[in-house]
Amino acid sequence: MNERHCKELFARLSEYLDGELPEKLCEEIESHLDGCPPCQAFLESLERTMRLIESSEAPPMPEDLRREICILFRSRAS
Repeated sequence: MNERHCKELFARLSEYLDGELPEKLCEEIESHLDGCPPCQAFLESLERTMRLIESSEAPPMPEDLRREICILFRSRAS
């Protein structure tokens, strides 16, 4: 395990999961993951977290807060 490479990988995993990286970089990440259990565990944890976030519903915004935000936007747009 190359600690420097692991840190670089951690910084790019979200982009990797979102399909935002070039194919060559994805191949390098996958190659590293094949031989690095700590990075594999981190990726699995990130995937679980993303699934939980995607499956949760955001609570509705309180009406008074929505009004205040609209007023603020209007005042800054003028």
